[in-house]
Amino acid sequence: WGDDAATIEQQILSQNKLHSSIQRSHEVDHARDELVRTIELTITGAPWSGNIKMSFARTGQLRELQNIIEEISRAIMWVNEREEEELVFNWGDKNIDVYIPKKQESYSKLMSALEEKEKELNKLKQKVDGLLKNNHPASDKIEAYMDTLQTQWSWLLQITKCIHVHLKENAAYSQFFKEANETYSKLQKDHEIIRKKFTCDKGTPLENLTELLKNLEREKERVMENKRQVKHLVNKSKSIVRLRPRNPEEKSSTAVIVQALCDFKQDQKGILKGDEGILKDNSQRSKWQVTGPGGLDMLIPSVCLLIPPLNPLSIGLANKNEQYYEAIMGIWNQLYINIKSLISWQYCVKDINHINSLTLTMMRPEEYRNIIKSLETHYQEFLRNSHGSEMFGEDEKKKMEGQYSGAQSHYDTLVIGLPTYSDFLDGLTPSLSTLQTASQMFIEGMFHLCEMVVVCCGVVCCFTVERSCLLKWFCNVVSVCMCSLGRLSYLQNLLQSLIQAEDVIKVLEARLTEKETTSLDLNELERYRATLKQMKSDLEHKRDLLTAMESDLANAVHVNSQISASLHKCDVDLSKYSELVTQMSDRWRRIQTQIDSRVWDLEKQEKQLRHFQQSSGVVDQWIDNARQRQDTLQTAKFSNIQAVMEHLNQQKVLHSEIKGKKEKVEDVQKDADTCAASIKDYELQLASYSAGLETLLNIPIKRTMLQSPATVVRQEGADLQSRYIELLTRSSDYYKFLGEMLKNMEELKTSMIVQKSQTHYTEILSDRDALLIKLKQLEQDKSHQGHYKEELNRIKVSLETELRNKQRLQEERDKMQKDFTYWKSQYELKETQMRQSDSDKGKMERERLSLKSELERMIVELRTVEERYKGRLQSSEREVSDLALKRDALEKELRRRQQRPDSMSIQTQTDEKVVTVDPSKLVFDGVRRKVTAHQLCDCGIISKATLEHLLKGKRTVEDVANDIQLSLKGTGVIAGMVRGPQGRMSITEAKTKNLLSKESALMLLEAQAATGHIMDPKFNEKMSVDAASSRGVVDTDDRDALMTAEAASAGFKDPYTGKLLSIGQALKLKRLDKETALRLLQAQESVGGILDPVLSVFLPKDLALDRNLIDEDLYRALNKKPACYLDPVTEKKISYSDLMLKCRIEPASGMLLLSAPEKPMTVQGLRGEVSVTELINSNLLSETDVQKLNQGKLSSKDIEDKLKNYLHGSNCIAGIYDEANNRAMTFYQAMKDGLLRQGTTLELLEAQAASGFMIDPVNNVCLTVDEAWKRGLVGKEFKDKLMSAERAVTGYKDPHTGKTISLFQAIEKDLIEKGHGIRLLEAQIASGGIIDPKESHRIDVDIAYKRGYFDEEMNEILSYEGDDTKGFFDPNTQENLTYLQLKERCITDPKTGLVLLPLRDKTKPQQTVQQSSQNTILRKRRVVIVDPDTGIEMTVREAYHKELIDYDTFLSLSEQECEWEEITITASDGSARLVVVDRKTGTQYDIQDSLDRGIIDQTSLEQYRSGTLTLPQFADLITSNSNLSELTMTARNMEDVATCSSPPQARPSSPTVRKRFNNISIIFSPPEEFDEGSPVAAIFDTETMEKITIPEALRRGLVDAITAQRLLEAQACTGGIINPTNGQRLNLQDAVHQSIIDNDMATKLKPAQKAFMGFEDMKTKRKMSAAEAMKEKWLPYEAGQRFLEFQYLTGGLLEPGTGQQTSIEEAIRRGWLDGRGAQKLQDTRSHAKNLTCPKTKLKISYKEAMDSCMVEEGKGMKMLQASSISTKGISSPYNVSNPGSRSGSRTGSRTGSRSGSRRGSVDYSSSYSSFTTSSSNTFSSN
Repeated sequence: WGDDAATIEQQILSQNKLHSSIQRSHEVDHARDELVRTIELTITGAPWSGNIKMSFARTGQLRELQNIIEEISRAIMWVNEREEEELVFNWGDKNIDVYIPKKQESYSKLMSALEEKEKELNKLKQKVDGLLKNNHPASDKIEAYMDTLQTQWSWLLQITKCIHVHLKENAAYSQFFKEANETYSKLQKDHEIIRKKFTCDKGTPLENLTELLKNLEREKERVMENKRQVKHLVNKSKSIVRLRPRNPEEKSSTAVIVQALCDFKQDQKGILKGDEGILKDNSQRSKWQVTGPGGLDMLIPSVCLLIPPLNPLSIGLANKNEQYYEAIMGIWNQLYINIKSLISWQYCVKDINHINSLTLTMMRPEEYRNIIKSLETHYQEFLRNSHGSEMFGEDEKKKMEGQYSGAQSHYDTLVIGLPTYSDFLDGLTPSLSTLQTASQMFIEGMFHLCEMVVVCCGVVCCFTVERSCLLKWFCNVVSVCMCSLGRLSYLQNLLQSLIQAEDVIKVLEARLTEKETTSLDLNELERYRATLKQMKSDLEHKRDLLTAMESDLANAVHVNSQISASLHKCDVDLSKYSELVTQMSDRWRRIQTQIDSRVWDLEKQEKQLRHFQQSSGVVDQWIDNARQRQDTLQTAKFSNIQAVMEHLNQQKVLHSEIKGKKEKVEDVQKDADTCAASIKDYELQLASYSAGLETLLNIPIKRTMLQSPATVVRQEGADLQSRYIELLTRSSDYYKFLGEMLKNMEELKTSMIVQKSQTHYTEILSDRDALLIKLKQLEQDKSHQGHYKEELNRIKVSLETELRNKQRLQEERDKMQKDFTYWKSQYELKETQMRQSDSDKGKMERERLSLKSELERMIVELRTVEERYKGRLQSSEREVSDLALKRDALEKELRRRQQRPDSMSIQTQTDEKVVTVDPSKLVFDGVRRKVTAHQLCDCGIISKATLEHLLKGKRTVEDVANDIQLSLKGTGVIAGMVRGPQGRMSITEAKTKNLLSKESALMLLEAQAATGHIMDPKFNEKMSVDAASSRGVVDTDDRDALMTAEAASAGFKDPYTGKLLSIGQALKLKRLDKETALRLLQAQESVGGILDPVLSVFLPKDLALDRNLIDEDLYRALNKKPACYLDPVTEKKISYSDLMLKCRIEPASGMLLLSAPEKPMTVQGLRGEVSVTELINSNLLSETDVQKLNQGKLSSKDIEDKLKNYLHGSNCIAGIYDEANNRAMTFYQAMKDGLLRQGTTLELLEAQAASGFMIDPVNNVCLTVDEAWKRGLVGKEFKDKLMSAERAVTGYKDPHTGKTISLFQAIEKDLIEKGHGIRLLEAQIASGGIIDPKESHRIDVDIAYKRGYFDEEMNEILSYEGDDTKGFFDPNTQENLTYLQLKERCITDPKTGLVLLPLRDKTKPQQTVQQSSQNTILRKRRVVIVDPDTGIEMTVREAYHKELIDYDTFLSLSEQECEWEEITITASDGSARLVVVDRKTGTQYDIQDSLDRGIIDQTSLEQYRSGTLTLPQFADLITSNSNLSELTMTARNMEDVATCSSPPQARPSSPTVRKRFNNISIIFSPPEEFDEGSPVAAIFDTETMEKITIPEALRRGLVDAITAQRLLEAQACTGGIINPTNGQRLNLQDAVHQSIIDNDMATKLKPAQKAFMGFEDMKTKRKMSAAEAMKEKWLPYEAGQRFLEFQYLTGGLLEPGTGQQTSIEEAIRRGWLDGRGAQKLQDTRSHAKNLTCPKTKLKISYKEAMDSCMVEEGKGMKMLQASSISTKGISSPYNVSNPGSRSGSRTGSRTGSRSGSRRGSVDYSSSYSSFTTSSSNTFSSN
């Protein structure tokens, strides 16, 4: 049984031959008949029938096997294709915002496809199980294929899980960076606001400062809102995966860790889900090389790998935001301090100025104390607030202190002179001068105070009362002075003690903050512990400093307490000294505590560390020993069971020992954890002490980031444990392996003995049975032997006779066969010899020509070499003669010198003459200019030694030039092309002869110009671009591009400096693009190097990089050898060096010439020749066909026959079959005979023209449109239209580029009306395939995708059998159909094979049309306007905007356009209702309701049912008899009431509009009475005064596409699409069915409907709300936020499934929203303005749209007002009107706008009207 489909197919063929030979062999049949006549079939019958049955059975089994293998293979291929698509997907960070939503959609489609495929595979599994159950002989093959399928299927499911993880993580990645960047932008904005808004200085008024302070505090609250988001981003950044390392070009300095998302096995290596590895190489997108667990390298699909957090980019960005936030808060704090200090300063200055302005007469006793108290309070506030303020420096503070002191002095002066003491002072007038003198002496010193007291007492002794008061006062002063002196002495001692104590403390604190961690070196631990003890000892010795400090403080406090409280001005604030002493004492005690704690911790660490090192060392040594023993056991070999048993026992002992060490290893791990925890605690203690000290002293302490020894300890423990686990795993696996091996060997031995015995016993029984049978047979044969003997003798004679005849016939047959074989072989031999002869002849001819050219080349070379060597020989002879002369001269000089006196022999070498060469003469010929030897040496082309030789004349310029020829001239560029007898030709000439494409030719010419010169290969000349252009070597059209390329060799001129720039330097200045620069540089490098335009020589690439001729990017790009040029033979991309290798070197000139491509084999296409290469590229021919074509086994005619449907005529509808007259006829003839309408005829003829040819169905001839017109197959009235349709075959011309484009591309560029183009495109596809106008043949859809002739959106339009594609009319049933549906109703002409549309004989009875058939009939009436100047078709609205018709005509024609359809809908009560719907406007009429209201009568309905009335006629009857119902609306503001209540005066209204206006009433209602719980339901057209659907408003151009989609999304996500007729909410399918929206819009609204119905979780199958779907990344953020806003504005977020509204608080409680998201929803002012107001044309939010709506009374539907002209005077962003037209341009007729404009009305139902031509005054209003 075969293993593959090909083998099985071969077996089926062989079996069929065998079966045929068994059934149909004449010889066997003849012999069998003879035997039947002679003897019974007891002997031969049974075997014969058995063979037949066996043959039948095997044939059936082979067929079953073939079918099942093919089915499984298709499934495997499908799975492999899906797998391949996912494996090559790039999950990097590039374009992540673009590919995430696309990938989410494709993933959803993939999961749906997997669900469907799973059903198919289950059916396939049932088939396989059935075959296996029936014991199919090839069960093993089927099982193998099925296992492969199951494996691949399981692998694909694993990949989908990985994709789910990638989608989730990458979406989180994208969302994080989006939020982080938004946060950073917001922080920047806040920073800018704070920086600009809060500025102040000393001149700022106090009131402004106070207001600034309040605003600053409010601003802080706003800035603080960012804190939660910043912290959220910091926390989230730690869970963001890394995407950049997935890109191969992203190089990382550290190892990249990857994590497996699923299990993966490769050979014997594998990695489990969650395991981590090290990424080694990710240059391949699909598979990465990873070092997995155990250090094994493997290739793993990249989709299975995730680069886990931490992501330095996300963490860095989050930290950046956090630092920015902290900086902003720092700026805020500084501003707050500045403003507070300014306010305090203002108050203080105000008090000082007030005090300084006071006099004794202004002072009142009750307020003088409040004045000085206010000053002191404000001054103290200033001192506090100015600390850290940028507004006040130290000088300003001292200045303020002086002003404060001055104000105090002034105040004291005033207080002393108060009126209460005036009498006393009057009595002291005689001694006033003495008191003043005493006061001055008191100020000079305390010691003079006593003398002043005595003098004062002597002066005032005469005054008794006054004297006693003065004496008492002076005694108090003396006492206070003495106490103050004592207090100052104690304070002085205290300060000295503080300084000494602080010095000691600072030294110790500095030493304690030096260490940030501990050490793993026990000796170092011991040394540091000794250091700590010494520090403690030093601290105890200096304890007396602390005691003295506390004693001095106590004495100062005691003395200070003795001073009277009334003398408050003498008080000294000792609290600050007390605080300093307390602080010093605390720091002293902290040092003591810290030293004691550290000593104790280090002692504990030393014990733990010593124990850990000892135990880990023992275990580590044991693991090494056990691993060696395990390796020894595993490398041992054994050959019998006994050896295996011994080996197993040894392994068992070792395994038991290893398992026994588990507790020991765990103890070591615990010791490591204990030791690490102790170290961490110690580090935390050190950090806490340093941090506390830093906070206390407000001094930053420098920290050095070191690796913690705890990490090293833990790592050692982990390594030890991993080594143990690895050893235990190896031991366990090997032990199990040995056990299984021993078990298998024992079972094998036992089974072999049993099988041997069983076989022996079976053989004995079979021998016994055989002997018994033989004995019975012998007995029977013996009795019949005599009878048979006689019969056999008679048969023998007869058979011998027959045999002789048969032999004779066979011999004659063999002889004839031999003769036939002989002559056949002779014929084949002769034919082969002839072909061989022809081939040899051609080969010999080619060889002769080649040898001839080679001989000519060798002769030329020989002559060149001969001349060269003759020249060198002559030069050598001259040099020899010169040398001989020089030798003779030197010998004479030598003899002369030898004859001189000895005194003359004392000469130095400086007297010798040195020959030098003028450097200006050492000039070399560069590429375009001369270059000196010094320049060549400077750039490194020649060495300094070579330069010295040149300067000294030892080497010539020519000699050196030969050595550096590559740098001076290069190797030569591709000069041209060579082709057979035509010889050499230039690149331009080859392009003219179509041997080179324009693009390829220009590239090759640019390469010539960039390497120095344009080449003329005919004359082997080099020239500039200008010279080449003037001589015709290059085209003038290419001159500009070649001038740019020439600048690459001559240099680009810098417009600012005038310097010459290289290509790389010009690229930086944007003088040329990178692609061109790279292409020119590659040509230069291939020729000799990078061309230096200044030196005009070629330099190596590395040297060019050093000289800044190119940069690093260009250097790396050149190293990759990109394919920048085109191969003229294959038209594929190729590098310039590879293209040079394909060139021929012409012997005589040495030029590189391309070989011209051979003329491709072609076949006849639709309009021209098609090359075989094009057919291969279009997947129409295979390589096998090409090989057969080259071998002569296949001709061009065979290819044309094989590809007839692609190359020639089509199977479109060719004509009409008239049943009444039994004849075939053309469409045009049928129209002339009254069998077809004009519109139908034109459609069918256009479909023919667009499908390739016009067809004559009578003569079976295919013609072009022009030929068909000349033969009278079409009329003149159709010729232009058909010529336009024929361009779908020949191609349309792009007016911008002039290139030929396809039908689909013409539709995209609006060169053809979309509906018309869709009809032609559908006709092409239905008649054989999309036509490639450039290549003149049909192509399949997949090729059309690649060439841009088709896309998925258009495919969906054509696949959907809706209104847009039903563009063809069935004249028999009056139905609109697609072209394919119409073809299915056609017949095939038996004579010609053409497809004909049958026209029924109306005289014969036809089947009555059932009522149900009406439900799917669509009738269209379209109006098309034709521009008389351009002939372009346009809609009515487009014609109006182009001023071809006036406004009244526009309204009239718009009302005539319709697409009527009868459908069945379900009413709200559940009953089925028949409705007539206009698909264009959404207008609906209930048939039963119209009948009940008397709009139509029963007779009209019966006429419609019987077919007498067509659907448009029936609909027109309803429309014309319907009275417009009154429309009552409620508006929020009076402006809307005024707008809609007054008729539009600026333009005339049609009667229909005036009628509508008379039936409209508008009332005003306050906003609070409006219902906010419903979305916008419809649009109110203020120009036509009617309520219309949103899609109809889009069609009229009143709203743009985005606004229309957003309004419909709001409906869909809040309950369903609203039917404006009755207010019913519909799902998308019903809304499409009722023509409220089209299918294209329904596709766009599916996510919005899911927001209402719920998103299904693929895993749990639970319905998720829109908010949950956003969190799970099932719904893009922008769309999800939009849906949430819609739901919130209409009542609340919706619970999926039930539609129940949920409050914001409940949504937060359920986890749908966070606080930030809820706040964003509630703040309606921040909602996105994603709508354009249809009335004002301004951007508005949905909330603003709801607020501006009017409400229809009774139904409660909101209607948004719309007009084509903005009410704000703003041009509509989507209005297609003429820019020059104004709102008033609608007034009146346009009699003079366009004379000769035409309009065409095509009625696709009841009648047709021809295109009429009239002047524009036909449409003027009357």
